[in-house]
Amino acid sequence: MSILETVGAIIVGLLLIGAAAFGLYSAFGKSNVATMEQNLVLLRMQTQQFFFGTNYDNLDNEVAIKAGIVPKAFLKGDTLKNSWGGDVTLSSDTSNGSFTVEMDNIPQDACIQLARFQPDSWEAVSVNGQEIDATDVAGIADACSQATNTLAFTAR
Repeated sequence: MSILETVGAIIVGLLLIGAAAFGLYSAFGKSNVATMEQNLVLLRMQTQQFFFGTNYDNLDNEVAIKAGIVPKAFLKGDTLKNSWGGDVTLSSDTSNGSFTVEMDNIPQDACIQLARFQPDSWEAVSVNGQEIDATDVAGIADACSQATNTLAFTAR
C-alpha cells in the first residue's frame, strides 16, 4: 500500500468517525429536548395540582422542592437545572394567579423546538424576554438567535 493510499484511508476513517460523532451529538440533543418537554409537562401539572384553588402564593424553587413537585431530572442537590446545565427558576404572579418556569442556557436549536411546545397549555411563552407567538415560526427562530437562550413558560 502506498503512502497516498494510507493517507486516503486515514482521511476516510476520520470522516466516518466525524459523521458518527455528529449523529451521536444530534441524537443526544433530541433526547434532551424530549426530556425537557416531559419534565415541563410534569412540573406544570404537579404545580397546578399542588396549588389548586390558590393563586400560587409564595411559589419558588425552595417551596417546590419541599412540596415534592419538581421532577427528579431537574433536581441537582438543592438547585434546579435543565438538561443543558442552566438554571430552572419557578416564580409566581399572585395578582394574575399564574406562575412561571424560566430556564436559561438553552441552545438555539432546542430553544426553537421548546418555544413551540404545547402552545395551548401555556398562558405565555417568552424567549430572551420577548413574548412569542407559537404560530410564528420565523419569529421564534429570530427570538432564539443566541447561542444560549432563556425561555419562560407562564401557566395558570
